[in-house]
Amino acid sequence: MKNIRLTIAYDGGRFLGWQKTIAGPSVQESLENILKQILQEEIALQAASRTDAGVHAHGQIANFFTSATLDLTKFLHSLNRMLPKDIAVLAAEVAPPRFHPTLDCLSKEYRYHIATEAIHTPDKRYYTWHCPGDLDYEAMQKAAAHLIGRHDFSAFCNRKKNEVYDSHVREVTEISLHPQTSHQFYFKVCGHSFLYKMVRNIVGTLIYVGKGKLKETDMPELLFSGDRKKIGMTAPAHALTLFKLYYPN
Repeated sequence: MKNIRLTIAYDGGRFLGWQKTIAGPSVQESLENILKQILQEEIALQAASRTDAGVHAHGQIANFFTSATLDLTKFLHSLNRMLPKDIAVLAAEVAPPRFHPTLDCLSKEYRYHIATEAIHTPDKRYYTWHCPGDLDYEAMQKAAAHLIGRHDFSAFCNRKKNEVYDSHVREVTEISLHPQTSHQFYFKVCGHSFLYKMVRNIVGTLIYVGKGKLKETDMPELLFSGDRKKIGMTAPAHALTLFKLYYPN
């Protein structure tokens, strides 16, 4: 049995997330169906991150095991030819037998795109959050600094039915702002793992700081409170991208 590692990009707009669900289409199910057609065997994909409904990916990593003999170049070509246009497999390679995309992942990098112009142009509407008006970038960056490190992020976690965490403690290694144009920038958020909607809650809270609805000095108290109701709104899913995953070597 060979362990095949895939690097995957997708537009999450029409999917209910990565993970298979009876409620509607998922990236995982779409990929597994095509892999089954090509390889003529049942395929079970394991991904590094279970992205939520509407969230995009530029560098999702997944693996599967197969007994098939593969020419990886031809396999990759066939896979992309048969996949829907909103999913692309960027690379396929044989991984070490014990490689696991979740357990071996050192860090995840998310990017969240914001547009601040008065009129939101139609080409951006599916991939940026429109926040018109002035934002205090310095205050947002200072607020973000309070969230870097190992903390209990209970206040930044939406409660998901039937999901129980052993701990709400997570380590965030970077939150930074990156201007792209005079009216567009993105937040870069990095860490080993995140709670449900944690990245989007961080972004929503920082936008509240940028608009003056919260102060950057409020962050330590918000973290300590553990109260989801005290922080900012959950930023919408469509502007979030799982950009890159980091592994040893």
